[in-house]
Amino acid sequence: MTTVQKIRRPHMSRWPVRATGIALLAATLGCQGLTLSLAPSPAAPTSTLAPGRAATTLPQPDPQATLGSPPTGSNPGATLEPTATEGALPVATNAALAINPLTGLPVADASLIQRRPIGIKVSNYPRTARPQAGLSFADLLYEFYQEAGDTRFHAVFLSNDVEKVGPIRSGRKVDANLQQLYQSLLIFNAADYRVWEYFHETPSREYIIPEGPAPCPALCRDSSQAQVNSLYANTAALRKAADALKIPNIAPDLSGMTFDTAPPTAGAPASSVLVRFYTDNARAEWRYDPATQKYSRWSETSSGGMAPLKDRLTGQQLTVSNLAVVFVTFYRPQRVEIYDVMLYGTGRAVLFRDGVATEGGWLVANPDQPLQFSSSSGPFAFHPGVTWIALIGENSTFTQLDGNWRFEFDFP
Repeated sequence: MTTVQKIRRPHMSRWPVRATGIALLAATLGCQGLTLSLAPSPAAPTSTLAPGRAATTLPQPDPQATLGSPPTGSNPGATLEPTATEGALPVATNAALAINPLTGLPVADASLIQRRPIGIKVSNYPRTARPQAGLSFADLLYEFYQEAGDTRFHAVFLSNDVEKVGPIRSGRKVDANLQQLYQSLLIFNAADYRVWEYFHETPSREYIIPEGPAPCPALCRDSSQAQVNSLYANTAALRKAADALKIPNIAPDLSGMTFDTAPPTAGAPASSVLVRFYTDNARAEWRYDPATQKYSRWSETSSGGMAPLKDRLTGQQLTVSNLAVVFVTFYRPQRVEIYDVMLYGTGRAVLFRDGVATEGGWLVANPDQPLQFSSSSGPFAFHPGVTWIALIGENSTFTQLDGNWRFEFDFP
């Protein structure tokens, strides 16, 4: 298995510190004794390739592993024509041709992708947090092991504004790492003091929008739910709150992912993908439907079975077009169950689309640009649509039988 070099990812160069931002964070943390460090950060490696292209040094699939032929119904003669992979955010004279760099889908209004994304931390356990609201409107969905045998989502919203997203739960170090990759606003509900200190040392501190300075309708409490799972976001109102807090609404470079409607020309069947995140209380399963060309989400139940995970806003089961299971380093520098996650450099990944599995790799060459993905033939082209990305430990294992894939999370 390809391993990830165990180094701490460098923070991007410090962004200008706004006096209002410092005051806001200090008041929110209740830790005025902390000092913002503005010492220069190590320079981040830069790629010599054009923006949006995967580097040739991406890890290649294990030569000992053969995935075989694609399942029936694939198109082996199709020619890949990646889209939304080069340059900065697409700007088209015809707004209908603007392409969302996170999904590869056209948007009717180009301004929707020429703005800062919003990253929202969403609860997944206890099960009373389900069904969550708004996940089906996200452009990207991350899921990762948090602690105590459960997972949470980090949902990235760019092209859609949603009236209710949540329930929102506490932040973790990985949320700051994801915020930096997508240069997003960062929304969560409280955090351990050691996590706050970590945020305090990263660019994320400039883009956190807490509940106090962003009251309802931006961040609202649902009195019908327990207090711990009662906070929800309205993304349009959050953007107004960001303007009021003088957070620049600058569109970051989100290029890097590649998309194509043509299915893979090689790979192994993948009718279902199950990730067991360390315990039976954290099982995520996706089942492929050839009719819709999407994977539908199933989650564990208290009885040990699996049930559809629906969106509270639509009543429909959560679906995505692509899955990426990414092997990364989880580590605990403070010897408590507060994990940092290495999201810099390269590593191994198994990628799923159109009922086909491909072993490949991931790359973060610059810590303030999104993940890129590759296969043995170059950049991996996802099906246009939403991608779910599971972060699992680099020592995790997987098996596959008759198109049914199972991943077992394990720490380094």
